[in-house]
Amino acid sequence: MNSRKFIVVIAVFTLLTALVFTAQAADAPSVAIGDQLVLGGFVTVDSIYSEGPGFVVIHRASDGGVVGVSQPLNAGWTYDLRINLDTTKAEAKMSAMLHVDDGAVGTYEFGTVDGKDLPVKNGADIVNTLFNAQVLDATDQKVVDGSVTIKAVAMPADGFVVVHGGDKDKFGGVLGETFVKAGSATDVKVALTGDLTSVLWPMLHIDNGVAGKYEFTGTEIDAPIVLNGEVASFPIWTVPHLRVWDQATIHGDNMPPMTSMMDMAMVHIKSVLSDGPGIVVVHANENGNAGAILGAAFVKDGLTQNIDVMVDTTAIGPVVWPMLHIDAGTVGKYDGLDVDKVVSADGEAVTFTINDAPSLTVLDQKIADDGTITIHKAIMDAPGWIAIHADNAGAPGEVIATAFVHAGANWDVKIKVDPAKAGTKVFPMLHYDTAALGTYEFGTVKDADAPVFVQKNVVVLPLNITK
Repeated sequence: MNSRKFIVVIAVFTLLTALVFTAQAADAPSVAIGDQLVLGGFVTVDSIYSEGPGFVVIHRASDGGVVGVSQPLNAGWTYDLRINLDTTKAEAKMSAMLHVDDGAVGTYEFGTVDGKDLPVKNGADIVNTLFNAQVLDATDQKVVDGSVTIKAVAMPADGFVVVHGGDKDKFGGVLGETFVKAGSATDVKVALTGDLTSVLWPMLHIDNGVAGKYEFTGTEIDAPIVLNGEVASFPIWTVPHLRVWDQATIHGDNMPPMTSMMDMAMVHIKSVLSDGPGIVVVHANENGNAGAILGAAFVKDGLTQNIDVMVDTTAIGPVVWPMLHIDAGTVGKYDGLDVDKVVSADGEAVTFTINDAPSLTVLDQKIADDGTITIHKAIMDAPGWIAIHADNAGAPGEVIATAFVHAGANWDVKIKVDPAKAGTKVFPMLHYDTAALGTYEFGTVKDADAPVFVQKNVVVLPLNITK
């Protein structure tokens, strides 16, 4: 046998073997999560690979207690997954652990049903990634006895919760501060002085000067905590306010209904701050204005959280107007606009529009250094895809990239694109994943992975690529 050929064959075989093992290693079960600020009651997991259906569970590092459980995951890769937390149970060090879903489908049962939904292992090691967190959580609230209450704080070192004044866009001067010890704390009261504003900004500061004494004057002493360019702060309202996110209340035209209640669905209201008894009314969108009433729910004085408003889907469109009204007539009943008037705060009606069907939110942007563009938000009613189309004379052309998305809200989805194919404009489009799960097959398999239609319109938007 020719020795040179033998050496070449061995080298090629070795290379192919290495490539095979590399591919296998790349697709081993994994959870990637970085250190982060927890400001909205959730953590973001960068990526997950699961060999089958499963969950990612956020645990406390100290005792393994559960802080949050993800929505059910499909087999394959999942990116940029937000997991809601019970922040009152959070700590400054936590872990993200991968579990199987082998019991009741879509229900996390580990610890309650013997032998079900166990942690995933790579060999002898549980797939579990530690991360550090700075946790700050607070709700909209009235100022009571000159103070506000911060729901939860977790810090790895001593620090302060500092409350700033401001408006909905930016924070202003300091109104009060409270020292907090390293570790976790709940119901932290902060006394306020000075000119109070309708919007307050709780903020985490370090304590690196005189211990327990707040000394920040714009220097590095007792400065705000900043991670990855983000300040550990967010706004809360002390006047009437609504928090409602985009959601898939109604389905795409080419999906079955969510429930057997064909003509009814729910719009979920995260929270309402009302000055006296009130009514949350969901209005239809009529030519860019609030129109017909689709449903309503009574709320008490103060803060009410997690309300589901039943709405009539026979009259609903892809955009609705949640609106806060006073309850001035029959208690608990909407008596019409003349009686139960719209609530105003700071001269503006407490209302806005939300998307309540599968939708995309995009921003014009440069292609990032890693070759990706970011889709700010994708709302889906079932697993599916964002397909990036090239520009074909102002209309969607060939597909140049895809990314899998799960049912629900998908935030800041990064998709790698070829700059030459992307040019100066692309068209992100939503598709369902209807055939081989996790494989984009539109155009190659008959009737597979069709675009999402909402009221006969494809869910697609232009996105300009800037220089």
